[in-house]
Amino acid sequence: MTGAGDAPQLSLNINGRTTAIAAPPMRRLSQVLREDLGLTGTKVGCDAGDCGACTVLLDGKPVCSCLTPVAQAAGRQITTVEGLANGTLTKLQRSFQHHGAAQCGICTPGMLLAATALIERNERPGEDEVLDALGGVLCRCTGYRKIITAVRDAHRFAEAPVETPGNRIVGARVARVDGIARLDGSERYGDDVAPADALWLKLVRSPYPAARFAIGDLAPLHARYPGLVRVLTAADVPGPNSFSVIPAFRDQPVFAEGRVRFRGEAIAAVVGDGETIEGFDPRDFPVDWQELPPLTSVDQALAPDAPQLFDDRPGNILVRGYVRRGDAQAGLAAASHVVEGTFETAFVEHAYIEPEAGFARRVGDGVEVHVTTQTPYMDRDEVARVLGLAEDKVRIVPTACGGGFGGKLDMSLQPHIALAAWLLDRPVRCLYHRVESMASTTKRHPARMQVRIGADSGGRLMAM
Repeated sequence: MTGAGDAPQLSLNINGRTTAIAAPPMRRLSQVLREDLGLTGTKVGCDAGDCGACTVLLDGKPVCSCLTPVAQAAGRQITTVEGLANGTLTKLQRSFQHHGAAQCGICTPGMLLAATALIERNERPGEDEVLDALGGVLCRCTGYRKIITAVRDAHRFAEAPVETPGNRIVGARVARVDGIARLDGSERYGDDVAPADALWLKLVRSPYPAARFAIGDLAPLHARYPGLVRVLTAADVPGPNSFSVIPAFRDQPVFAEGRVRFRGEAIAAVVGDGETIEGFDPRDFPVDWQELPPLTSVDQALAPDAPQLFDDRPGNILVRGYVRRGDAQAGLAAASHVVEGTFETAFVEHAYIEPEAGFARRVGDGVEVHVTTQTPYMDRDEVARVLGLAEDKVRIVPTACGGGFGGKLDMSLQPHIALAAWLLDRPVRCLYHRVESMASTTKRHPARMQVRIGADSGGRLMAM
């Protein structure tokens, strides 16, 4: 996002071609590749060197491009996934396609580059060598077995396999129809599709798990950041200021109104050019906070004197329900053994590698949202509601989804970028990095269930 300005000229040798580019020496190599040169095959997951999705080869050795200053790569040989093959696939890529090793595909470029460095040294590596070589690249989809097999089997695919009619019989292996795009870097994910002239959006989030707040005068903020185009708050939402993919549970504000209920809740959004938004410091945002005691446990939330989080959720209960089958009391009375207890689930992060990302633009009297999502129709309904538009005036264009596992059933940036694009009549993009989204939320608490179970002498369940 950073403009070149008076940055020095650097000479980069990328995939066998020399490219001169003006870039600040400490700019991330991943940013230069993706944003300045359009090589979006290199993916960014955590942007902190943890996931390995951004792996490229530097003089033949794998490095995390998100941690590599571009100046360190000047004059050296850089290889990205786009440079592995010229118009065809390498034997490693063919093996990945044959074994179905690329699933969501967001980690695949990093896997391919790390594995390429290995098989350049040893064409037939053992499993321990493969595990060691790929240890820095995380995958959420596969369980790694197909990837390991594909790397070890790559030597068998020096020639492209010949397809015969017999390969199409029932029960035969079928190649993934979207596999090639995931292997050659051409697949387009949420952060790969925004127009070059799109504005950037960044949310201003609460640093407190519970607080009241008042937003102050925005004029000094605009003076400090001349590239700031607009600040959005709850007052800018034309429709109802709430959303959820499940209408009955629709209680998340687009922007909080005077009160926040968790650390990381959005109170505003700043929209501007890339350099401005990248350099924006949330501490400059004019807001007065009155911190409140947070509810940090189920017991606290259920206490008679607990503050109510939502006026229409008395007792801080989201939903009540029960399952009944037969005469439970008679079953328990007749049981040889009765066990009663309270059980709590652990919090499990969906852990997809691709961050939430996308862009929106106004199209005539409607809006179009290109986003990584698992629920385009639910997104459409909620965006239309927030904007006060008919549903047929909102179009959701799903990009490739770099993992979701249910996590991208929920909405995140969709209402924010849609609102900004609608009001500004400009394309607006946003990216939630994993580090930002995890750091901005407070600890999530387990679900609790009270259960009474009876069983007869044979161990059969009698009542619950």
